Amino acid sequence: MNQSHSPILLLLLVKTATKLFRRLLPLPIATNSRVRGVCETPLLSKTVGQCLEETAHKFPEREALVFFKDGVRKTFSQFKQDVDLAAAGLLALGLKKGDRLGMWGPNKYEWVLMQFATAQAGIILVSVNPAYQAQELEFVIRKVGCKALVFPTQFKTQKYYEILKQACPELETASPGAIKSKRGRKWNDSVQGDSSRHRGQPGQRALTTLSLSFQGTTGSPKGATLSHHNIVNNAYLIGKRLDFNVRVAYGTTENSPVTFMGFPQDDITQKTETVGCVFPHTEAKIENPETGEIVPLNSPGELQVRGYCVMIGYWADPNKTSEVITDEKWYKTGDIAILDKYGYCKIIGRCKDMIIRGGENIYPAEIEQFLHTHPKLQEVQVVGVNDPKMGEEICACITVKAGQECTAEEIKAFCKGKVGSPRQSGLSRGRRGPQTRLQSLVLACPLAVGFSIADLSFQDPTVHSVCQQLPAHCLWQGE
Repeated sequence: MNQSHSPILLLLLVKTATKLFRRLLPLPIATNSRVRGVCETPLLSKTVGQCLEETAHKFPEREALVFFKDGVRKTFSQFKQDVDLAAAGLLALGLKKGDRLGMWGPNKYEWVLMQFATAQAGIILVSVNPAYQAQELEFVIRKVGCKALVFPTQFKTQKYYEILKQACPELETASPGAIKSKRGRKWNDSVQGDSSRHRGQPGQRALTTLSLSFQGTTGSPKGATLSHHNIVNNAYLIGKRLDFNVRVAYGTTENSPVTFMGFPQDDITQKTETVGCVFPHTEAKIENPETGEIVPLNSPGELQVRGYCVMIGYWADPNKTSEVITDEKWYKTGDIAILDKYGYCKIIGRCKDMIIRGGENIYPAEIEQFLHTHPKLQEVQVVGVNDPKMGEEICACITVKAGQECTAEEIKAFCKGKVGSPRQSGLSRGRRGPQTRLQSLVLACPLAVGFSIADLSFQDPTVHSVCQQLPAHCLWQGE
């Protein structure tokens, strides 16, 4: 699911759960790192359209959506009318149930409208990342066979129509019905055209496909296929647990997306150090990624999830699907985590970032958290480097605070006897730390890596290919 838009659908759907959930029942008590959420709440068998219809009937004059900067305010009744009109308009254009419609753009009212209109019409919404450029856009369109694409002319520096022309060079010469050009219908024509005969057509069943969400940082984007049953029940269970204050939650696109979430009554440790407790109707376990065995409680391993929330699969990609969903229907998150006996989860890092040093599993995040306690350090990233003896060794890429002096020897002494000591350390000074691991590694490499780029053991080919392009004179040799 497009991460910038998924909360909109969830927020509207959770309003169908009018009674706030309080943690009245005892939490599950586990003896090993496998837990199942308490199932006192039955799952729903409804579609997104049915949920909206019920909510609009119960609370017609309550505000459903507010886009303050755009001057848009809609009650549930007004929103339902717009959805009915838009759904009928899409069918009037010739789209049929099961066709794919791409929604490509930023957070706007039209995005939410199309999200619900496609669900009501039985059309599969393809959530296209608003930052996609021509190559990524073309891949998504061809992968799922989009019959239509909805997008604004421009948002900030992103000129959507110009990008589309790069992806589809034949755009302005194609015959009508093949690829719509500038002469194609505008928004108002599309949703208000000959749509009267299509109004009131029934929506899809709960188990049919609702949306395709493209995501992924390695290789071509993967399209997670989610059903009404996935999304409606995930939103419903969020609503049952939500108390409309800030809550920590965890999930992935492939899991609809939330699988862990905190309670209002959680203590300060649970609120600050975990991602919450496992959801109802959801199982979670922690496995040793090498042996496949369930690890003891409070021991790190790969987090796996099973339940109603797991996606149908990646669209038209059975090989990728089989890589992450086992025969027993467990979804492999790729996250390293810890479970306690009450089903609370702490995320430590990613499997692909784990360093295996002489057979020992080392988690970069643990070393990074420790190094952040050093008063002179501003930013830290820990990676694995190839080593002929140990297989991999620890390397710390460090940015020192402006005006401070620090040496590699000082860092090693600070770590000795407390956490895994970096064999190699690279230092830079006064640089602002980047926002993601990918950015951090790419920006750190020119100034902060004390070894040859060829030694890096990145499993992520994108990071490795970028680093390979760095000029040799940017590197300095470590000990």
